[in-house]
Amino acid sequence: MSDEAFRLYVCPCCFTADLAPGVCSECGHTRAECDPGDPNNPCRKPPMDAAGNITSRAPLWWLMRSAPYLRKKIEQQTNP
Repeated sequence: MSDEAFRLYVCPCCFTADLAPGVCSECGHTRAECDPGDPNNPCRKPPMDAAGNITSRAPLWWLMRSAPYLRKKIEQQTNP
């Protein structure tokens, strides 16, 4: 991967993604800047339970940036 950091801008309302900041063309909300990490970074994967079942379709980087309360809830459910 190049030395340049990859940034992604995601609408917190409809989840439309773009490579540029600004207002979402779908719903008009301001897109949030997200860092999805390098291609092999585990934060690009969705959270899984101990059996390998996906507990959310959202990647970890999105949960950490946009919905940390959901990630905590998922972790509580998978690690009682």
